[in-house]
Amino acid sequence: MSFKVKLCGLKDKDSVIAASKADYIGFVFYQKSPRFINAIEAKKLKKFVNPKQKTVGLFVNADINLIGHISEYTGLDIIQLHGNENINYIKEIRKLNKPIIKAIPIKNFDDINYSKEFEDFCDMILFDTKSHLNISGGTGDSFDWNLLKKYSSKKEWILAGGLNIKNISKALEITKAPIVDLSSGIEKSKGVKCVYKIKRFMKFVEKHG
Repeated sequence: MSFKVKLCGLKDKDSVIAASKADYIGFVFYQKSPRFINAIEAKKLKKFVNPKQKTVGLFVNADINLIGHISEYTGLDIIQLHGNENINYIKEIRKLNKPIIKAIPIKNFDDINYSKEFEDFCDMILFDTKSHLNISGGTGDSFDWNLLKKYSSKKEWILAGGLNIKNISKALEITKAPIVDLSSGIEKSKGVKCVYKIKRFMKFVEKHG
C-alpha cells in the first residue's frame, strides 16, 4: 500500500513543521477559503518546509498574471487549479513552466470521463468531492470511491475529499490512489489545522505508506 501524501491549507509554522514528512505541502491562495494565506505569509512559512518537499499553490479561477507573480514570489514548485479552468487557460499557465495539478469535482462516472480531457495538458489530476454548494474543496465530504475502481492513468493522480485517519485505509483499498490529499481531515475547526491530527496521520503513513 505505497502512497504519497499531500497536506493542504497549512497556514502556520507548527503545522508546517508537523507535516515535514509529507511529500507535498499545499498553500491556498483563494481568498474565499477559510484556509486562505497571502503570498507574504506563505513565503515566511517556506523556510520551515523540508527541502525534500514540494510546495503546491492552490488557485481558483485566478488571474493568470497573479498566479505567475505569487508562484515566483513564493517559489512554488507546483500550481494547483481548483476552479472551472478550461484547456486554453491551462495552456497559458503552462507558460509559467511549473507542473500543473487540475482538480476535478466528482459526483458520477461522467465526471471521471470529463477528467480525461485534461490529462494531456496537466501533470496530475486531483479528484475531489463535487459540492452542491459550489464550494471549491475542503468540504469534509467524500464521494463514492468505487467510481475510481476502474480508473487508470499513465500519470500519478490524487485522491481528495473528506479523507481522514478513520477512512484512509478503506479509501486506499478501494481506489489504490498513488497520492492522497488531506485538508479538513487534519483540522480542529474549519481552516484551523491540528498539529496532533497531522502527527497522528503521518505516523499512520510511516507505518503503512
